[in-house]
Amino acid sequence: MKSRYSLYLVALAVAAIFAAGCTGAQDPGAAAPALVPASAEAGDSYTPPQTITATSELVEFVAHAAAYAREHGREKAAIAFNDPDGTFVAGKTRIFAMEYGGTVVADATEPGIRGTDISNTTDPFGIRFVERFEETARFGRGYVSYMYPNPADNGTPEHRIAVVEDVDGTYYVAAGLFASQGEVYPSVTLNTSAGQPALEDLVAYVKSAVAYARANGKEQALAVFNNKTGPFVQGELVMMAFDYNGTNLAAPPYSPELAKNRINLINYYDPDGVYTVRGMRDLATEGGGFFYTVVKVQANGTVVYVPKIDYAEPVDDDWWIFSGIVVPEYARVGSGDFTGIPVRDHTREEVYDLVNQAVAFAHAAGKEAAFAEINDPQGRFVNGDLFVWAESADGTVLADPFWKEGIGGNYMNDTDRNGVLITKVGIEAMQNAAGFSRALFPNTAENETAEVPKLIYMKAVDETWWIGSGMYGVEVA
Repeated sequence: MKSRYSLYLVALAVAAIFAAGCTGAQDPGAAAPALVPASAEAGDSYTPPQTITATSELVEFVAHAAAYAREHGREKAAIAFNDPDGTFVAGKTRIFAMEYGGTVVADATEPGIRGTDISNTTDPFGIRFVERFEETARFGRGYVSYMYPNPADNGTPEHRIAVVEDVDGTYYVAAGLFASQGEVYPSVTLNTSAGQPALEDLVAYVKSAVAYARANGKEQALAVFNNKTGPFVQGELVMMAFDYNGTNLAAPPYSPELAKNRINLINYYDPDGVYTVRGMRDLATEGGGFFYTVVKVQANGTVVYVPKIDYAEPVDDDWWIFSGIVVPEYARVGSGDFTGIPVRDHTREEVYDLVNQAVAFAHAAGKEAAFAEINDPQGRFVNGDLFVWAESADGTVLADPFWKEGIGGNYMNDTDRNGVLITKVGIEAMQNAAGFSRALFPNTAENETAEVPKLIYMKAVDETWWIGSGMYGVEVA
């Protein structure tokens, strides 16, 4: 560990790189590019399954609705989509349509809200998901992650993934899948049966792919990367490729439909709310780097989300690539060895709520009073090993209940043992995503020195400083 740095991960605010524009990124006000149909059955002959349980099925269902809307016009499509007993219903999955700007065109689940502006709607973590729908739809077709009340569970908020697709540049169609209905995090499964690569193997693998792409051109490189029996599928190591909008170009062998259907993943997050593609895209625009995600591993009948480290590099101004491996010391979980594996005893909701309480206190009581309360190990913002700390916008520690020697130090350019620029990654997450990021960092509340996984949430108090918190350990489902 090179510093406390990881503790200062930040989370998401709203603007930086995306507001400034990214290399090769599409103008958000421009019409979406023409799409290849998601299936040969995208027109009237398509028959949806009785129940949709996979994102690949959801893609075809939405593509069919978009094709129908283009062929029959908006008004006829809206009537069809608004019919709860119509043909655009597959079990509990129903098509809805939205204007850019946030007005509902059709929704078979709630037909009465047609014409209502819902652009300011947020999920329990403050995500303005209608804005995320719009951003993704303008890129053509993609996945959007968020939480939404599930009517089948008395309106309890639940993880959901939506597929959205532009119709004609004025509105888009979409449909969602709840976690209780199917797999909403398809990207967190990884082949860990092969030999465990080391970190240097990962870096060498990505660099060799960059060199291949630059030497042979984009078309040939993508054909090779997408070949699931090709030279760039090496057990756990597979090559993922994206443009700078976040649209997938290569994804063998686990999700070949991503590249086939040109799925945009800029607003796809993992089970902890970390916007993975957006985060790695931001690193790629700056030359590349390391990023933490999670991978789902089943061991002895138990599902564990173990830490994964990804490495991203740009190929050129049009596209970038990444690959990842399980953080080596956690690879043994796949064989059922949980010895010494730290397990979470808090929830993402607790982390989010604690930070928001501290931010509200800072607004009401002022900066100095907030520092005094945050610095108190017995204060209102300490709950065991769940606590908040404060940093300035430039990465200087302002207050911390358990790391007094770090106060006043600047950690913007520090890395953890794997080379992750944790503070920088966190700040970019706070600026461009939803506020959640990951680190490896010692549990300072318990006076520990070994680095362990930590999920962090950060929120700006104002433009000069922010407050963060995090929980230690891995999630065991």
